[in-house]
Amino acid sequence: MAHTIDNIIVHADDPGLMYWFVDGARMGPLRRDYADKLGIHVGATWNKAKARKVEHLAQLNSCHAAALAFLAKRDFTGALLLERLCRKWPEAIAQVTVDQMCAAGWVDDKTYATRRAAKFMERKIISPELLQARLSGEGVPDSIAEKSARVAATSLTQLCTEAKRLVRAGKSATSIARTFSRAGFDLDTIESAFAKARIPWNSES
Repeated sequence: MAHTIDNIIVHADDPGLMYWFVDGARMGPLRRDYADKLGIHVGATWNKAKARKVEHLAQLNSCHAAALAFLAKRDFTGALLLERLCRKWPEAIAQVTVDQMCAAGWVDDKTYATRRAAKFMERKIISPELLQARLSGEGVPDSIAEKSARVAATSLTQLCTEAKRLVRAGKSATSIARTFSRAGFDLDTIESAFAKARIPWNSES
């Protein structure tokens, strides 16, 4: 059964939002531009089809607001933001919101990967493979994670320099090798770094 919109009022704290009344029951709030597109005005017909459209837009609005609140606190990849939003909203609503955030520049997987790679590298050595795995684990697409890791991860020259520093600090070659292994470097790379640094080491010891 169709009803009629009796009255419309503007949200007290946000003039961009409005409420409307149908048979004395308050509906909304909804952005005024969305309401105009749906033909919500005094005297207009109110029915179930229009109510479904309003519900959809209301979910988009609330999901959009939540996404902005999340992004104001920390960076997200598109995948991480989608996962967070899907805890409360349907995936279709969440995906539209993520797409909007990406289009507006609020979410950028390349920028995220660059910043996170730099963070991982603070005072640490880490192999390209391990760094890529960590970035991928945070939702960075594989192609972006691989490129960012290749640029930011510890190089063989840097690994050689670190090996020399640890030797001067009194660490044994075996201890250094274990440290490098935990950082994701394979045996061949560790041996190459030791050879370059002229550090004797028996890999079988």
